[in-house]
Amino acid sequence: MEKSEKEYGKLSLDQFKRIIDELPEIRKQIQEVPELVKSAQKVKIDEILGDGICWANVYEMPFDEQIALLICAMGRAKALHEAAQSKDPVQAAIDTFMTDEFEYWDGGEGGIFSMRDIVGLTIALQRNILSIMLFHRTLDKLVDETKAGDDSSLFKAIRIDHSIVACDTFAARISRAELEGDKLFFRHFRSALKGPSKKHWEAYKDLRYALCILRESGFNTMSDAQLEDLLVYKLKLYSNTPGARKNLRKQFTESKKFSTT
Repeated sequence: MEKSEKEYGKLSLDQFKRIIDELPEIRKQIQEVPELVKSAQKVKIDEILGDGICWANVYEMPFDEQIALLICAMGRAKALHEAAQSKDPVQAAIDTFMTDEFEYWDGGEGGIFSMRDIVGLTIALQRNILSIMLFHRTLDKLVDETKAGDDSSLFKAIRIDHSIVACDTFAARISRAELEGDKLFFRHFRSALKGPSKKHWEAYKDLRYALCILRESGFNTMSDAQLEDLLVYKLKLYSNTPGARKNLRKQFTESKKFSTT
């Protein structure tokens, strides 16, 4: 496998743009899924979901393992392996997973997966991406922080996905709060159930995701000029204002407080 020089670590500029261009569609899908389920025939939904669906404990797994599980459920492990052996693994993965319609599916690797597994894992992936947009990190990181005693991480995660309360870590914390009659905890809990606040939605959603991708690609150090060139002029994720460099530096520094692995 040949190595090529790319502008941003593992990514070329075109590849970076391709990934960022997917974000509006992901946000659209998150908003549309509930309406699609409501409008679908009940018999069809029951056929897919069977006796129920719960993906909450997926968030107890590291994010990379979640993605691996989804790929196995989709039956695309071989395709990913072939992409990894190509001259440009990233481009091969983009070509495979962003253009393939997956018209044929036979239960994934070993035929052991169901369509509700696909649904649950796909929703978990969407919510993880949203979590990066709003809070710089994936939901499994928020679960880990909750295990370490940080209730604010629990409330952040609930704003992203209400169903996460069913994961073992969150269920245990909520049960303890119930046992202790912790009124302050449940005030914050009720607030979190309202979802992301206006302040959260007005944050730099796509910018934060881009910074995460940048660091995943091996770029942990960039000058103010480089940040401005990429995020203002090339990706157009931040307005060309007098304070752009200062604000981008602040966002980049903030993103480095959180691990990407």
